[in-house]
Amino acid sequence: MNSIKTQWKEKWVNQPSLMLITVVIWSIFIGLCIQAGALLFTAVYSFFNPVVAENLYEGLNLSALRKQNLWYYGGVLSIVLFIAGQKAYLFFLMIRVFLKINLVNPFSREISNLISRISYVAFQIGVAIILASGVFKGMGKRGYDLDGVPQLVGNGFEFLLMAALLIAIGMVFKRGVEIQDENELTV
Repeated sequence: MNSIKTQWKEKWVNQPSLMLITVVIWSIFIGLCIQAGALLFTAVYSFFNPVVAENLYEGLNLSALRKQNLWYYGGVLSIVLFIAGQKAYLFFLMIRVFLKINLVNPFSREISNLISRISYVAFQIGVAIILASGVFKGMGKRGYDLDGVPQLVGNGFEFLLMAALLIAIGMVFKRGVEIQDENELTV
């Protein structure tokens, strides 16, 4: 326990900007976990108490969809929960990167692998949001009421752009690790 405390203290002194970014990312992560947890709890509870479907999370009202088709209601909630969980997981991975990175010797296999995992998760989120938006539009055309769902999941193209950028950064880190390993072998 003391080693973690001293490690945090050293990072605050040596790399205050990274630690400040880490604190901001932790805040976002906690908010996303609260959102996913609240959605999960109210979604499960709404199957037992239909009144809960009127205000699932921040005014999300799916009571009409629940009355129309319980299976579609469960499917929409599953999609929304998957996206919310993946967003929280994305920020969890970002926290791990900022806690592991060392500005003196920034290129490591672990950081490179974490950046690659972040890019894959961002890609998954982007594809899931784009597919979900198509499904939601199709359901809307068939007369199902999805009041507020598209605004809750957001826009998937932002995550696809983020994934593309992170893939490029991951390649740079991978090459940096290779160069760093070559330099260590020649010394």
